[in-house]
Amino acid sequence: MRKIGEMLTAGILCTGLLAGCGSGNVTNTTDMNASDAAATSADSAVDTSVDDSAASTEAQVLTMMLNGAASDAYVEGYQKIIDAFNADNEYGVVIEPEFVSNSDYKTKLTTMMVSDSEPDIIFTWELGYLENFVNGGKIVNLQEYLDADADWKASFNSGTLEQETYGGDVYGIPTAQCMAVMYYNKAIFDQYGLAVPTTYEEYCHVCDTLIENNVTPVALASTADDAWLVSQYIQQLSNGIAGNELFEGIKAGTRVWNDSAMIEAGKLFQEEVNKGYFEQGFTGVSGSEAEALFQTGQTAMYFNGSWEISNLDNPDVCQEAANISCFAMPSVNAEYDQISVGSLDNSYAVTTNCQNVEAAVGFLKFWTSDENAAMLLYDYGRMPATSIELDESKLSSLSKDVITCFGEQNALTPWFDRMNTDLGNEFNNSSIAVANGDDVQEIFDSLQQYAESNTQ
Repeated sequence: MRKIGEMLTAGILCTGLLAGCGSGNVTNTTDMNASDAAATSADSAVDTSVDDSAASTEAQVLTMMLNGAASDAYVEGYQKIIDAFNADNEYGVVIEPEFVSNSDYKTKLTTMMVSDSEPDIIFTWELGYLENFVNGGKIVNLQEYLDADADWKASFNSGTLEQETYGGDVYGIPTAQCMAVMYYNKAIFDQYGLAVPTTYEEYCHVCDTLIENNVTPVALASTADDAWLVSQYIQQLSNGIAGNELFEGIKAGTRVWNDSAMIEAGKLFQEEVNKGYFEQGFTGVSGSEAEALFQTGQTAMYFNGSWEISNLDNPDVCQEAANISCFAMPSVNAEYDQISVGSLDNSYAVTTNCQNVEAAVGFLKFWTSDENAAMLLYDYGRMPATSIELDESKLSSLSKDVITCFGEQNALTPWFDRMNTDLGNEFNNSSIAVANGDDVQEIFDSLQQYAESNTQ
């Protein structure tokens, strides 16, 4: 059997920013962004209590805050891991989880950090987001625990731990990876004789044909809470216009937000909006509403991320589950093909509030074990950050398709709001302005001015 790590790391090795994180892009984390919904697409919160039968009254409780909600199918898998650990672990502890929706997570965690009331274990995003808390002395350095367990350290896919490394030490444990993909309905494509597009021109032909037949091409959310979805789309267009060199240049400050490639991406997006590629009134459509349109066959495509697998291949929640596949968005310029938006999906860190770091690390080892990583992959479509033996017979058809997309990538560019929380949030907000039809040049000129004012 093949190792799944070999199939998922081809692109992530090429991002050019994985080693030596800690660039000083430390910004205010109170802003709502984000690609963060790579962890969840729902808006409600879930507080899951510990099973009394699994914990004695004398057991030490470790609190944990996770990003997820009841409507996210994978939350069930996460709870299975927690319950299994609580039922039998050598540390005499129980994990008490709280699931918080994506739209509330950052505000809640930041408030807790400010008041020194943060949980023992937290869900986190990588790069600049976690760096804020590391620099604030809020996160436990996990390097010694990885060094003490060579097998555990070696189990992580190449380029994953590096995204949570600051000053040469690892502070977060990745559990899953992700990338942006275009989901599509095979039955609708077949009905109109459409093939998966491999060039941007072919993609436009697909959309134009669907419009001619009164079918909405793409479901895309664009409310304030879903601004990251629009910016993800524009970033994907920019990847295909100028490659990952554009992303790395903006990160390093050698290229600017009002770069001609970003302007072109914004204008192309507006052209698509004006041609009707997205659902009517999409700027007022929420993430859950956009997903529902696709799940019920009201649109032919849906641009989101690999984390949506468990919400799309389950016939209990998606009536079109049997018809859904995916492809990576084709590039505008052929030379930049297979460069997609992507990064880590889930990571966890131990806070300095934790009174039993050894037990917390033991739990994270348990979470990333081959058994649990396989369960999350086969049952919930979560692409593991660790390299496990792949039994393709256990994969859903959609999971196989997503893994194929991963393997075809030449590079992945993390979401801008993970690179730098403040500037990334401004990019998200700017993308909403683009969606609303404002002047693209003025929008990105203002974004560059903001960036310059915050680096002086």
